[in-house]
Amino acid sequence: MRRSQRGDVFAETAFTLPVVLLVTLALIQGGLLAYAASAASQAARHGARMASVAQGGLGAAVAVSEAYQTARQLFPMDSSPAVELLAPGGAPGTEITVRVTVKTPNILSPLSALFPVLPRGPIPVSATATFRQEGW
Repeated sequence: MRRSQRGDVFAETAFTLPVVLLVTLALIQGGLLAYAASAASQAARHGARMASVAQGGLGAAVAVSEAYQTARQLFPMDSSPAVELLAPGGAPGTEITVRVTVKTPNILSPLSALFPVLPRGPIPVSATATFRQEGW
């Protein structure tokens, strides 16, 4: 009887261990995506805010530069985040809109052969921020 119980334990482990590992990897991937979304949002907000207070018509350059540097600092897993200037601002009261996209590493990518619904390669995460150009 003892021998059959040992076999039952091995069989239960063989079924539950892959499920537990898959759930753990999915939770880690979810955490990476949440962190990437937060970093992209902070970088876009910082770039748009710095551009809104820039004087001398340099708002667009300041927005892109500050957003890029902040994204690199907050999310070093992506060596080249994409920064887009959707609305350049310029005159006081106009809008400055910045979009930052970072590529999140996909730790579930090797499993996409077994599960076709899983994405392959890095997962892009974007955030957009808008501020009004200040002037005085």
